[in-house]
Amino acid sequence: MRPRLWNPEMELMSHSEMRTLQLVKLKSLLNRAYEQSPYYRDKFDRAGVNPRNLTSLEHYQDYPFFDKDEERASQEASRETARHTFGLHITCNPRSVNRVSSSSGTTGSPTYSGFTLKDREITNDNQARALVRLGIEPGDVVMHASVLSMWIAGIPGVDSMMAYGVCLVPVGALSGVERVAQIARDTRPKSIKCTVSFAQYLAKHMEERTGIDPATLGLEKVVVLGEPGGSIPQIYEPLEKSFGGAMVHDIMGATGCHSPTGISCEEHNGIHFYAEDNAMFEICDPESLQSLPIEDGVEGEIVFTGLERECGPLIRWRDKDIIQVTTEPCRCGRPGPRMLFKGRVDDMLLVKGVNVFPNAVRDVINKTSTLTTGNIRIVKSSPGPVVPAPVLVKVEVKAGLPDQKKQTLAGDLDNAIHHQLRFRATFDFIDEGEFELLKGATGKTHLVEQINEQHGPLGRNDEQRNI
Repeated sequence: MRPRLWNPEMELMSHSEMRTLQLVKLKSLLNRAYEQSPYYRDKFDRAGVNPRNLTSLEHYQDYPFFDKDEERASQEASRETARHTFGLHITCNPRSVNRVSSSSGTTGSPTYSGFTLKDREITNDNQARALVRLGIEPGDVVMHASVLSMWIAGIPGVDSMMAYGVCLVPVGALSGVERVAQIARDTRPKSIKCTVSFAQYLAKHMEERTGIDPATLGLEKVVVLGEPGGSIPQIYEPLEKSFGGAMVHDIMGATGCHSPTGISCEEHNGIHFYAEDNAMFEICDPESLQSLPIEDGVEGEIVFTGLERECGPLIRWRDKDIIQVTTEPCRCGRPGPRMLFKGRVDDMLLVKGVNVFPNAVRDVINKTSTLTTGNIRIVKSSPGPVVPAPVLVKVEVKAGLPDQKKQTLAGDLDNAIHHQLRFRATFDFIDEGEFELLKGATGKTHLVEQINEQHGPLGRNDEQRNI
């Protein structure tokens, strides 16, 4: 029996038909941006491109990229000159925006995404595609145990799931394991949605702290988001066992598009990307940034374009994720290319689903106390960007600091990091002069140190393991 789909017309479209549709929508988007946004008109003119001359998707790689720094600068400028926060690259009337989401702000000031009614309708359709593939029906009880905030996977995700018709239980992640366990026991959700790290925390601590075995909750689906892991056997297999055989599914979004845009299946063979009709992606060589052919096994930096985004389209958005694409048919029978997260092109870490840059940690520490020297290093115990909380941070402090002052300093730093970067930390204070700086070939000081749990810290010869 063929798996059910929410929008079979789009989800089953052939590759050639999809490329034709994408070109039509891309031309419309680029012309709208050129005509309605002086910012984009100037940007395109400086790059020597004109939407009226676009004749193929291959020519699209001549268009300039968009990234987080540019988005932040555009929004700062619009707050100063246009009295709104959606950026000079906006292509709609700001008064048509009826929902706003924001980034975490862990790389600097937060950036904002506005959604018009049409933007929300496309988001709702993409969410419905994921829920149908999961086997979730209108009326099924779904527990949202991720953040309840302006983050795209917070209130916007709640909004789109309710539009589909689920019976939503928005308990949130900050309720704690006791509250989540009690409400899950009482409401009997079919599915729970949370970050990988929170799912692991529930699996590890729920029974010992509440007396409720997560295997007895009757869950059929555990949908994880915000950080890698849902497609890694060493992570999803223990979770499925702990939750009584519930299937773990990895869900993904696409910045500048209408998330979610993909969900993994029972084969655990990558995330099916099901939204190519409104979320076009490219795979680019991380060094040259040249667009690569989308063929089985291609790997590189993923670049997104939301083809129907009304408010502030991000044209050729560099997401900085390294993705491997599989185009061979999946055994589950569901359509769509599949994606596997391989890493980041920069040194970003993921803590509890939140993007964290090491230099942001350093800046918070240095601004909080004059007792520190400016030298810090985050310690992690495994490869990859995910670091569990509390995060261990080595901090160089003024020599001779009494233990009592170190204890007070640890509390001050932890509170500052939690307030500004949204995670908890512990500290290894090292006296000034005894802190060993790890530097790469270019002289850049490494802010992350990987500890080999069997052999201790990696030495200077292990530069490739330090960020």
